[in-house]
Amino acid sequence: MNYRRFAVTVLILCLLPLSRGWANDSINSELSHFAGGAAMALGTMVIADHYGQTEHRAWLGFGVATGIGILGEVADKAKGHEVSWLDIAVNSLGAAVGAYGGERWLLTPVIKPEERFAGVTLNYLF
Repeated sequence: MNYRRFAVTVLILCLLPLSRGWANDSINSELSHFAGGAAMALGTMVIADHYGQTEHRAWLGFGVATGIGILGEVADKAKGHEVSWLDIAVNSLGAAVGAYGGERWLLTPVIKPEERFAGVTLNYLF
């Protein structure tokens, strides 16, 4: 487990609520929702991987990130604002990309019993 990557992810997750601005449907707003969904999914996956939940960590990351996005829009609705379905969709898309990319390329692969191939991962710290 790379603890520097874990620390950076946790830091990003802690700073995300501080960066909330005025919402609109501009490309910058939607990119921030996409990046936020991906970061939350990846952060959840890193935490789950650290504590031993490796088999379904991608689904867990996707579910938590999407749930946080939906809860944010519900909170906006409670404040009297309109629910942005575009924000929910873009956040969910970012969560899916973050969960897939994290599972596929960033975290150590999990060898499942139904798999017929096992490999070796070598890491060298420069």
